[in-house]
Amino acid sequence: MTPDESARRMADRLAAVDWTLRYDRTYSRLLLMSEYLRRAAWWAQHLQCEDDWPFFDIAARVCPGIRANETVVAALGEQLQQARLPNLVRDTCAWAVHWAYARVTADGPSALDDPFEPLVMLYERGGPFTLSTGFVDIDGAGVPRKTWRDHLKAEPVVALDHARLDQKDAARRA
Repeated sequence: MTPDESARRMADRLAAVDWTLRYDRTYSRLLLMSEYLRRAAWWAQHLQCEDDWPFFDIAARVCPGIRANETVVAALGEQLQQARLPNLVRDTCAWAVHWAYARVTADGPSALDDPFEPLVMLYERGGPFTLSTGFVDIDGAGVPRKTWRDHLKAEPVVALDHARLDQKDAARRA
């Protein structure tokens, strides 16, 4: 897959998100945010930019100057603006597109797990998040932000598999 195809595929995934909140998937979305925070902590440490954690343009740090086609990013940005999403959510979507582009270039990153996949899956499972004091708010429930060191765990929080996430949500509701 070419970098342009990878970026376009990510932009298409994000453009297809139904941004309506899905309270039946809150638990899995909390787990996905925790997994994002864990991966972002590893990237922040790896790139020595801990002050930028938790939400930052990782592709720009790993591969400065290697960016997705601005037309693709701008078109997605316009769509997300019309959905009235928080600025941070729109930023993370743009960063995910740039990441998708950078990761398949010859100089692309390979050191650690894809940082944006948990966040994209969180969006696909039921909408955006917001920040509140000390927490990342998802459907009125919170993931404690704490510090990047608090999230620097070796083991993944959750498997990135929609079927398994559905099972976790069902078990939580039971």
